[in-house]
Amino acid sequence: MMKKLSAALLILALCFGALTGCGDIVIGAQPTPAPAPEPIQNTPGGIVIDPVDTSPKGGDITLNGSGASFTGSGVSISGSTVTIASPGSYTVSGTLDDGCIVVNTGEVKGDVTLTLKGADVTCLSGPAIHVIEAKNFNLVLAQDTQNRLVSGSEETEVVVKQDGAALFCEDDLNIRGSGSLEVLGWLNNGITCKDDLDIEDGIIRVTAVYNGVKGSESVEIFGGSLTVSAGNDGVKTSSAKKEGKGFLTVEGGTLDITAGGDGLSAETALTVSGGEIRVTTSAEREDGSSKALKAKTLLTVSGGTLTIDSADHALHCTGDIELSGGTLTIDSADHALHCTGDIELSGGTLTVDSRAGKGVSAHGTLTLSGSMLDITSSDDGVEAEEAVTISGGELRLFTGGDGIKAGSKSGAGAGTLSITGGSVTLSAHGDPFDAKGGATISGGSFTGVGSPKTPQGFSPESPQRSLLFLFNGGANTAAEVRSASNELVGAVEARCGYTCAIISRAGLASGTYTIELGTLKASAEA
Repeated sequence: MMKKLSAALLILALCFGALTGCGDIVIGAQPTPAPAPEPIQNTPGGIVIDPVDTSPKGGDITLNGSGASFTGSGVSISGSTVTIASPGSYTVSGTLDDGCIVVNTGEVKGDVTLTLKGADVTCLSGPAIHVIEAKNFNLVLAQDTQNRLVSGSEETEVVVKQDGAALFCEDDLNIRGSGSLEVLGWLNNGITCKDDLDIEDGIIRVTAVYNGVKGSESVEIFGGSLTVSAGNDGVKTSSAKKEGKGFLTVEGGTLDITAGGDGLSAETALTVSGGEIRVTTSAEREDGSSKALKAKTLLTVSGGTLTIDSADHALHCTGDIELSGGTLTIDSADHALHCTGDIELSGGTLTVDSRAGKGVSAHGTLTLSGSMLDITSSDDGVEAEEAVTISGGELRLFTGGDGIKAGSKSGAGAGTLSITGGSVTLSAHGDPFDAKGGATISGGSFTGVGSPKTPQGFSPESPQRSLLFLFNGGANTAAEVRSASNELVGAVEARCGYTCAIISRAGLASGTYTIELGTLKASAEA
């Protein structure tokens, strides 16, 4: 009786694997299950237990339009549904017009490696490849081959947030190999992984009506070329239920992301340490965000080359932002860098054109200690509610609002500006700086012009002397600053008209100084 029951359960399990094919729809007849292994009586009392076959399987799958053939072991075929039921290494080639490849090893925990060698798989109602159960799923793109995975068709009516993707993996997914892969997700996403997704190399092009590439718990990109065009988010993570998960990391490779929603979005931390990255967000969605790089806990850029054209914030984090390396060129329709925590700029080069927002904005503290910043913004240049601290690096600003703002209208933050080093040059249509809690300078250099209602200078108690000139200067001019002995101290180069100029630098002696522009002249005391 127990032998019959065990064999029946095994047959039901194999049938279930075949039923979970293209969009969970049965295509063709059910496959004939493999013979049940002979049971053994190896337990006290003679209880019958069916042995689990853990030997590695593998072979070659050849697709032929409406069906497939296979040489090897570990695979069953039912119509246009190909089911890989055992761990092992498999290859697939040929074309499947409307079917799917299902991976389901069941209780046998082991890795499955599937090498695409010129494979073209279309499933009109679900995933082209659906990994239901496998310890790790390795998708290899064979050298010098072109491969394609398609779910649905361009004519398919879009169902937002429909389950699945053209490549849908419910376990860990690793993509590698030097071949190419085109993924077309006309039903929903392009690539979805419910656990950890790694992209090592390969030439991958993804087009999806919703998310392009989604690894729920993590996405790590080490190399290769990834091009994504998505109606919603380009590359994202979505789950932080497990400790340490929800992160997105880019260490190398070439990324070209075009998204109607967010470009690169992490549920926790987003880290960029290398690679050549281009992100364009278009805000084509009727609601929701359309940020280029977005993270919830920490956004870090320490290397790489990033070119961003964003319809929303370019870099956004509800935690902190750290820039310690890399080259960033940003064109944004809103704030270029924005976070609800602190921003630390210790290295790298940042060039910003913010068409309708601030350059760099932090609700906490903004610290500049080594980065090179060149910011053009329609609003304030750099802003922090708590404090702005500059100890190194170079800051160049051309702003429609204030150059540097510290504090908020509510007065919640300390609102102080402290400069101990570095170089600041700015032209502002508003205040050169507006520090609610006062401004001090003890090192570095500062040259700024603006048109404030009430000019604010550095505190007289500052260790380093400064000059505040009330002077009407014109755009694209260079006024000369001279000492009482007519010695040239420096030039004030303005990119807009101004009513005041502020200068401070190391070694500035006490005394009277003048600023001259043609026949115009004004004086100030240091």
